[in-house]
Amino acid sequence: MSVSYGKHWKIDGLIAGPIIRHGSVNGSYSILFERENGATLERIEAIDWARPKVQRLPACPASEEGLPEGYGFQLGNIEYYHNTRHFTVTVTTAKQYLGDVTGFQARIEELEDQTTALSGQVTEAQAKEAELASAYEEGVENNG
Repeated sequence: MSVSYGKHWKIDGLIAGPIIRHGSVNGSYSILFERENGATLERIEAIDWARPKVQRLPACPASEEGLPEGYGFQLGNIEYYHNTRHFTVTVTTAKQYLGDVTGFQARIEELEDQTTALSGQVTEAQAKEAELASAYEEGVENNG
């Protein structure tokens, strides 16, 4: 007997049905994956649970919250139900991450380069100042 739970989410390219939060607090979730949508034990285990790419699909009800954004997850248990041909996967929040920070990294590198350039200019200015002070002393000594 095959039961269709629907196509609610795409997690690292694998179609998933409903995502159900356990209890009233974030932290533990069950995700349904159907064999008919390409789910296999190997594909579920291959998901990058530390940083999954989660996409809401058009058939997903607006009331379904899904997995919290910006979190990595620890894969818990994977159960297979032969009679309904689906997997129930349990995950728990593991680590919050900041998402894509490449723009910030580029800006930091740019500022570090500017700091290096400014340090070089300061060193040059100090050398010129010492040169001018030396020339002034020489001029005073020679011209009284």
